[in-house]
Amino acid sequence: MGHHDVFFKQTFSIKEHAVDYLRHVLPDEINDGVDYSSLCLENSSYVDDQLSEHFSDMVYSCFYGKIIIKVALLFEHKSYPDHNLPRQLNKYMVKIWDADAKQNKELSPVIALVLYHGKESWNPGRLHSCFKNLPAELTAYVPDFKYIFVDLSGYSDEDIRDRIFTLASLKMSLLILKNIFKPQKLETQLGHFFEIGRIYFEKENGLQFLESIIKYIYQATEIETITVVDAIKPVSKKGGELAMTTAEKLRQEGRQEGRQEGRQEGSYKTLSSMVKIMRKNGMSEEKIAKMMNLDVDSIKKILKGEQVDIPLDLL
Repeated sequence: MGHHDVFFKQTFSIKEHAVDYLRHVLPDEINDGVDYSSLCLENSSYVDDQLSEHFSDMVYSCFYGKIIIKVALLFEHKSYPDHNLPRQLNKYMVKIWDADAKQNKELSPVIALVLYHGKESWNPGRLHSCFKNLPAELTAYVPDFKYIFVDLSGYSDEDIRDRIFTLASLKMSLLILKNIFKPQKLETQLGHFFEIGRIYFEKENGLQFLESIIKYIYQATEIETITVVDAIKPVSKKGGELAMTTAEKLRQEGRQEGRQEGRQEGSYKTLSSMVKIMRKNGMSEEKIAKMMNLDVDSIKKILKGEQVDIPLDLL
C-alpha cells in the first residue's frame, strides 16, 4: 500500500471525517435521507488484486429511511486521468452485491464517491461514455449508474479552508492531498495549513492525527525536516517536537529495514535536517556529534551543506 493510500485510510477511518466529507459532497436530496448517527465503518474491502491497481476503498453502511445503504469512499490511485474508471467502478459495485448475496443478505444500494488528487483536472463521465459512437437507441442496453467524483484540483485552497468543509483536521488532510504533487507550493503553505488546526492540536487525538499528517509529508515529498518543524512550531510546541520525533522514527525504521540507496539518500537528508535544527537551537557541535554518533568534523561539514559519507548503520 502506497503512502497516499495509507493517509487516505487514516483520514477516512475517522467517522467524524467521513460525516463531514459526505455532508458536503452528497447531493442535498440524498443528504436529507441519510441517518448519519447510524454510520458504521465496515471491516470489509471489496477491492481485489486487479482493482487495487485503480483505487482503495473505505465502506460505510447506514440507514436511509427504512433501508440500509452502503457508502463507498474510493481513492483513485493514479495521478492522471484513467478513462476506464467507470468500468472499474461497475466491477467494484457488483463485487459488493455478490458478497451480500453469498451471505444471504438483501442487496444494498451503493453510493460510490471517488476522490482524485492528480495533477490534471478530470471529469471521467459515466459508464456509457466508455462506449464509442453509441447509437441513442442502444443506450438503454448499457448498464449505467451515478457516482460522485471529487476532483480536488477543482477546489481552491480557500474553498477547502473557508467555505466547504467544517472540521479542521479534514480541511488540513484535503489541502495536503490536493497539494502533495506541488512540493514547492506545499512547502510555502505548510504554516498556513497547520494554523487551521491550532485549537485541534491542543487535544490528544489532534496530536495523534498530526503525526499521520507529518509522516505522510515526509514519506511522499522531499520537504526537509527543518521546514516541517519550523512550520508547525509557531502553532504547536508539542507539534514541533512531534515533527522531530517522527523524523527520527522514520530514520530508525529505514535503518532497521535496510532500505536501498534511494532510501539512504532520504535518510541522509533527514539526518542533515536534524543536525541543523539542533545547531539552530543552540546545541554545540561537540554535543551534536556525540548525540548523532559522528565526529565533529562531519557535523561541521553537514552544517556547511557539504556531503559527508555516513556509515550505513546510521542511515
